[in-house]
Amino acid sequence: MKRLYVILCMVALLAITSLAAEKAARKSTIHLRSGEFVTGVITARDNQMVEIVTDDQMKYIYDMNDVDYITHDVKKKNYDTAKFRGFIDLGYSLGVGEPRNNYWLIETSFGYQVTPLWYVGAGVALHHFKANVGSYPLRNDKTVPEPNDPDWKYPFIPFYLNGRYNLRSESQHTPWVDLKVGATFINHTGFFTSPSIGYHFATNQFFTINVGVGYALQTATYKLWCLGDTPGAISDDRGGSYVKKGGTFHNLFVKIGVEF
Repeated sequence: MKRLYVILCMVALLAITSLAAEKAARKSTIHLRSGEFVTGVITARDNQMVEIVTDDQMKYIYDMNDVDYITHDVKKKNYDTAKFRGFIDLGYSLGVGEPRNNYWLIETSFGYQVTPLWYVGAGVALHHFKANVGSYPLRNDKTVPEPNDPDWKYPFIPFYLNGRYNLRSESQHTPWVDLKVGATFINHTGFFTSPSIGYHFATNQFFTINVGVGYALQTATYKLWCLGDTPGAISDDRGGSYVKKGGTFHNLFVKIGVEF
């Protein structure tokens, strides 16, 4: 489990590092008091001087007293020609129906923009469920029977295929609809699907922001670990015992994320 957390953190770190590198290399224009100007990548700057490298690799150093002002290129990304997509979303989900479980979520997706409107990809998510108290099996080794406090060790980790349709090109602000379909194989087993809708904000050429709401369905077979004398508990080879459970979880969620 710790390994999966590390992998997801590394993916997020690589994405952020890539965005930072792109941002650091953005074009700037230095406008001099003489009326001249030069465009390139600023490689050094302080209160006394500024250094800029042009596209033909010419380096210029100017005294800040000679600089009138500096402008920066923050044009929007051309999503019609940039085909690779990566999504990282964070959110919170409220359980509906029974069993009712709320959870924090991290969802990723990586794929290809087939057309300006259609995206297809695949991803993995981390849904940090907490077992519902009402589902705990009772212990009989107490004067008054009381629920167990099982150790819910593992979150749901669904793997899925992902499709998204934008109402307009992503070079503009646009609403979108999204569908994920897959399954959970690690720690718990079951089917997973999640339709959602949201809005894409075309912010700049480095990354964009997405916000969305949606519904998630997760079927699962899982174990609730038991303490003391619990009727129906199954012993395992490590000396513990558990009650095998199965259920369908229904959740409504809100999330926000970056797209690059």
